[in-house]
Amino acid sequence: MQGRIIKIVSNVYTVDTSDGIFNCVVRKRLKNDVKLVVGDIVEISDASDAYVIDDLCERKNSLIRPYVSNIDVALIVISPKPKADWVLVDKVIINAIDEGIEPIIVCNKSDIAKVDLSDYKSFKTFYTSAKSFEGVLSLKKYISHKTVCLIGQSAVGKSSLINAMANINLKTGELAKKTERGRHTTRQTELIKCDNFYIIDTCGFSLLNTIDISPEELRLYYDEFLQFSDSCRYHGCTHTGEPDCCVMQHVGKEIPQGRYDRYITIFNELEEKRRKKYD
Repeated sequence: MQGRIIKIVSNVYTVDTSDGIFNCVVRKRLKNDVKLVVGDIVEISDASDAYVIDDLCERKNSLIRPYVSNIDVALIVISPKPKADWVLVDKVIINAIDEGIEPIIVCNKSDIAKVDLSDYKSFKTFYTSAKSFEGVLSLKKYISHKTVCLIGQSAVGKSSLINAMANINLKTGELAKKTERGRHTTRQTELIKCDNFYIIDTCGFSLLNTIDISPEELRLYYDEFLQFSDSCRYHGCTHTGEPDCCVMQHVGKEIPQGRYDRYITIFNELEEKRRKKYD
């Protein structure tokens, strides 16, 4: 019997199948070979005293933080408070693109304020409010029949947004008054089955390591650059100061200044990471 892991607590794996939801343990052979994560498609059987996960089906993609797999869409949730970490947003986008996951930026708490998303015109974006329900139905329609992962800092309202879309009651938190940083209210990764889609609610975080790519490859993850890069003097132009760089000529015009500045930040991080590796 085949099913999808929807929750993991200690050594108990909750698996959703066409015959119902079962709590399973993992066969020792498999447990020694692979780390199972929420979203995995697995084969299970009914042993004498418990349901057992026998095998793992091939993953189409996976994320390291949060540990999830087989995702169609990454909803990158931001809000007016806490203030968005745009470098983090861009790193999540890079990770999503590398795994074949569609990144969508969701500005939640739009009843408070609408964060400027003009740097992300090349991406699908939504303004939502779990309080007024603005944009919730449009977002639900877009993600129908997909498996979706919500990613973002604590207290941006991920759990509240899921409550609004799925009509459930996940625990939500508030901002710490002194620091305006969110308190973690989601303690484990869980896949929630909604009307016609799955949502993975994940712990909030404020730091994500960029995928293991070379600095020279980073430019390939920016669609804004591609329409101009063929006109650069050098075929392998990194757009970081080379002469006659066509991409740099369009920064602040067709290419948003903020996106380019953060590109340079991430490029330098990757160079530093490589330097340390070979020191």
